[in-house]
Amino acid sequence: MRTVFEAANAVEAHMVRDLLKQEGIVAHIHGEHLQGAMGELPAAGLVRLVVDEADYPRGRAVIEQWEAAQPLDAPLRPVPARSRLLIGIGIGLVGGAVLSWTFFHSAVSAGGIDNNGDGTPDERWFYTAAGTPLRSEADRNFDGRVDVITRFDRNGLPESAETDDNFDGVFEGRFTYRRGNVDTSEMDTDGDGFFDLRTRFEHGVMQTTEYLDPSTGRPLRIEYFRSGKLLRAEVDTDHDGELDTEQEYGPLAELRNVRRLPPPAR
Repeated sequence: MRTVFEAANAVEAHMVRDLLKQEGIVAHIHGEHLQGAMGELPAAGLVRLVVDEADYPRGRAVIEQWEAAQPLDAPLRPVPARSRLLIGIGIGLVGGAVLSWTFFHSAVSAGGIDNNGDGTPDERWFYTAAGTPLRSEADRNFDGRVDVITRFDRNGLPESAETDDNFDGVFEGRFTYRRGNVDTSEMDTDGDGFFDLRTRFEHGVMQTTEYLDPSTGRPLRIEYFRSGKLLRAEVDTDHDGELDTEQEYGPLAELRNVRRLPPPAR
């Protein structure tokens, strides 16, 4: 690393670093915190920008061009101590927020499971720096393509998922979770881009399944379940957007009764 610029203060250092960044040059600020410790003393030599040796000539050219464009009669005034304090606090808060977000959201480690013994992991788990699961990927049919992606919240509980249930490379299923249990699932059963089958759950237990009309988004049929068994269904038999018929089912899912539903109140 080589010093490419000595700044008057931390503000100027950040400004020049951003200038170099725009040109694709990565620069690091050294001595920023030493300036705050020196109180009112000049910052000369304390705050400096360093770059890789290979980037030094190009970095100096960028800085010299910038310096040449600065008005000669408008030197950069030193930042008052109060302003430096506020700037330092602001930088600290922003930096802390960024580090916290990165700590809880960036995958820094991964692990895998080879379920079929072919030497390639079929399940992969990605973790944050805190060791919390961030995402998992699975290849259920061992064809080398991921067909389930599950994302987790900062507490390690599943938050959402996508599935490719016909293994064609397109994720036609999506799921949301509530307190770790599946809450809703939606499926695009015919691959037209519209999620036409929606199932709702309570505490992870299936309650209803809705068959949706792609042209209106309204249900053509709603099935009601208890302990996994179909109890009854409401059907829009004439496709006018209103559920008009109720079907009742027995313990073996046999149709036992059909009745007309009263028209909805207007």
